[in-house]
Amino acid sequence: MHSIISRYNDLKIGKKLIIIFLLISIIPIILLQVFHFTSVRETMTSQVDEIIQSDLIQISERTNLSLENYTNLMYQIYVDENVIDEVMILMNGTPTRRAAAKSDIRELLHRYTSVVEGVRSISLVCKNGESVTYDFATDSSMYNIWDRFKDMRIAPPYLDAESKSGMVITPSMKFDENGVKKYYFHISKRLYNFDQLEKGSIATVIMTIDEKMLNSICNSSEESKTGINFILDDNGKVISYPSEAYVAMSTGENLEAFVRESGYLQSSHNIGINKYKDESTGWTFVNAYDTDEMLKDVRRIQIITVLISAVIIMVVGLIIFYTTRTFDKSVNTIVKGMQTVQAGDLDKRISVKSKDEFGTIATNFNIMTARVKELLQQISSAKDRQRHAELKALEAQINPHFLYNTLDSINWMAIEHGENEISKALSNLGLILRHSVSKVEEKTPIIAECDFLQRYLELQQIRYEGAFKYEINMQPELKNLYIHKLLIQPFVENAILHGFEGIEEGGMLSINMDISEDNRFLQISIADNGNGIEEELVNKMNNRDAVINDDNIDKAGLGLKNAFSRLVMYYGGMAHWNINSVEKIGTEITLYIPKSECE
Repeated sequence: MHSIISRYNDLKIGKKLIIIFLLISIIPIILLQVFHFTSVRETMTSQVDEIIQSDLIQISERTNLSLENYTNLMYQIYVDENVIDEVMILMNGTPTRRAAAKSDIRELLHRYTSVVEGVRSISLVCKNGESVTYDFATDSSMYNIWDRFKDMRIAPPYLDAESKSGMVITPSMKFDENGVKKYYFHISKRLYNFDQLEKGSIATVIMTIDEKMLNSICNSSEESKTGINFILDDNGKVISYPSEAYVAMSTGENLEAFVRESGYLQSSHNIGINKYKDESTGWTFVNAYDTDEMLKDVRRIQIITVLISAVIIMVVGLIIFYTTRTFDKSVNTIVKGMQTVQAGDLDKRISVKSKDEFGTIATNFNIMTARVKELLQQISSAKDRQRHAELKALEAQINPHFLYNTLDSINWMAIEHGENEISKALSNLGLILRHSVSKVEEKTPIIAECDFLQRYLELQQIRYEGAFKYEINMQPELKNLYIHKLLIQPFVENAILHGFEGIEEGGMLSINMDISEDNRFLQISIADNGNGIEEELVNKMNNRDAVINDDNIDKAGLGLKNAFSRLVMYYGGMAHWNINSVEKIGTEITLYIPKSECE
């Protein structure tokens, strides 16, 4: 390190200027650009993620609203006595009556199917294996979507309903219809004869719904090149996807790879993934988007900024290069002249034609060589004048008494001009200043501290234009007790600065002083109806060890940490406190000071 400094000191001024230019200009600019680009990208990405998360919540709510229409329809079937009666015939009637019951049930299901869009079919599967399905697409009693199941009791929706209570949603399943793959999800519920509940369920109702209904909610606009939405179940299987070919498939752990494999966002270098899990359905709503496309405007601005910075650096570099060459020439001329004078030729004059600092140096050097003795005398005289000026400056230093007298003079001027409000504010300011700077470490009567707080709050009310009101309540028996000066003021200031931040009116600050129920502590509470404090910070501030020993307290809690530390420093281990706070409602800080230390 020493050798590097030595080599730097030996460099000519031109090279030093270039090095300085690199160190204080180019390198900082590059670092600032990198930091700026990174922070802007992170901020924009965070904002985009928040917007997408909000969109996913809205998609979830719209999905639940659509599902509610289907569940309401299921409930109508569930309580339809005609349906229940026909099912009982289907289970216990003669073959002729069962055939008639099937026809009646199909007609009833037909009416329900036409109520809500998206329903492919409704099936009734009895305990004895009998089943009736009305297929809205085929409108046939012979052919329906469940033809491949000889016994509907082995169909996944039936099994799901049998193993769970209430309405059950079965994720999307693949059906092959005439070589065309289609996907449907199902809502099922067990059906009971309310007159024979003790016998258990008599059948299961299965509603089959087109997966396109979900996709239309998730991707309401035309297919986007910048992002897609899709739905997964608890096991990571796809319930709805823009491309039906990937419905009912497992995505695996790498969602980004799955999206690329499905043919979406393949040209994207970076894909952002956002998820929202809906607790009512257990489904996870996912958004995948092209982060580069989303942030293309930011990248464009970054490129423009880089180009502008490069041009600026080049221009400045040319200026520096020209300047250093001029410096070198002027410095060499001056150095040669000095060397000549050093050799004893006091008649030597330095010839520098420029009017910059080097021209001034040359002119002054020429004068210096002719008036060496005179300049020495001037230097001596200048030192005397400097010493005299320093003494004058010391004598003129402002002390507290000067400030008190000055404020008092301004106060009387305000009174003479009828400015009573200004007079009152100046008077309060003077008393606050006197109270603050005189014997800070000493104790003061509580009643004097209350008077100080009142004057301080009056000034703060002027500053915040009446955004808050205050009250100070002190029990009479406390007037003979003493506390350290300025012990309460930091908590009051914190309540005003942070509690009432952004509040223009309606603020209320209450300071209450009393003796604790066990008569051992002076109890002081500072309460406000302001913004409140985050729960995490409240818990940290209520932890005595964390407040005293943790040096990494967030900036938001630094003021309180210092105030609590001062409380412990003055009153030792018996002093303690408690913070109660609810965000958007207010905060109350209660201090407990040993009464024995206040007498």
